[in-house]
Amino acid sequence: MEADRFDKFYSTTCSILKSIQKLKSKYMMHYGLTSAHTMCLRHLNASPDGLTRTKLAKLCDIDKAQISRIVNDLCSKGYVTEPESENVNYRKRLKLTPLGRDTAEGINEAVKQIHSFVSDDIPEDQITSFYSVLDLICEKLKQAEDSL
Repeated sequence: MEADRFDKFYSTTCSILKSIQKLKSKYMMHYGLTSAHTMCLRHLNASPDGLTRTKLAKLCDIDKAQISRIVNDLCSKGYVTEPESENVNYRKRLKLTPLGRDTAEGINEAVKQIHSFVSDDIPEDQITSFYSVLDLICEKLKQAEDSL
């Protein structure tokens, strides 16, 4: 019984992740960006004072090397700016350009549409319960990584 539940959990979460990746790719293609840029743009948009590369890497759960490539790409395409005055890349506060802010707002609208499509028919108490349990499972899995 436990193995069946784990298999169901694993299969379902993998399917969810694949669907999210496909939706990200579909919507980001319009901007000429990959799905890896989505979370960076959204987090920067939610932080008007800017974020360091280190903080952005933590928020997006992406390693520093990948964040560096993504940030460099976003800077070269005019979506993100970083100050020239500081010497250390990981201390500079990255900010969205006007183009970056407009793009992030467009992405946020797409996220709202998807969220509405997915969850409007589900009662709020079930969604609250779902996320509460999902958070607990996530925390327990992280504990298992360290303990087992």
